[in-house]
Amino acid sequence: MAISKESIINASLNILNRDGISNLTMRTLAKELNIKAASLYWHIKDKQALYDLLSEHINQEIVLPEGLKDPKETLINLSLEIRRVLLKTRDAVDVLSQSFPSTPSRIQSIKFILQTLSEYGVSNKNCLTAANLLNNYILSFVADEIRGMNFSPEEAILFGTFFGDQYEFNLDFRQQFLYGLEVILAGLLVE
Repeated sequence: MAISKESIINASLNILNRDGISNLTMRTLAKELNIKAASLYWHIKDKQALYDLLSEHINQEIVLPEGLKDPKETLINLSLEIRRVLLKTRDAVDVLSQSFPSTPSRIQSIKFILQTLSEYGVSNKNCLTAANLLNNYILSFVADEIRGMNFSPEEAILFGTFFGDQYEFNLDFRQQFLYGLEVILAGLLVE
């Protein structure tokens, strides 16, 4: 088998989706590719380079909502799109968290977010902080959502009663996500 960037990505995604990030090692990747681990290093420098490669691949699946006139609508649609992509690949949140956003599509996405935040009314001095806040919200929400999706109905009911019956425990993750996003977007305009 000829080893290419695409074959490395595909094999890595197979391991992630089947076994999770804890089992994505250079050795397991080499085994998945039917090569020796030492041979893999001719194609990819180290595990960090692998995370960067996977992060770029995952980010390329995000469709930027260009052409929308309302910056708030753009930010909401983009956030929902990022959430969709993160939920598609097991441990995608961890992969992105392990990688510095320095690859072409990630830089393009960040520039798009910064421009949209600026159009929304966030000052230039606060745009990078606002973009980081939005990114952290999306990543942490999706990580929590994945854990919540694994609750059994009995666990969900039990969990909901921990804090008192007066509080609604809601497993409509999209609704929760949008509520949190609305709160954050309202707060971003505070100077």
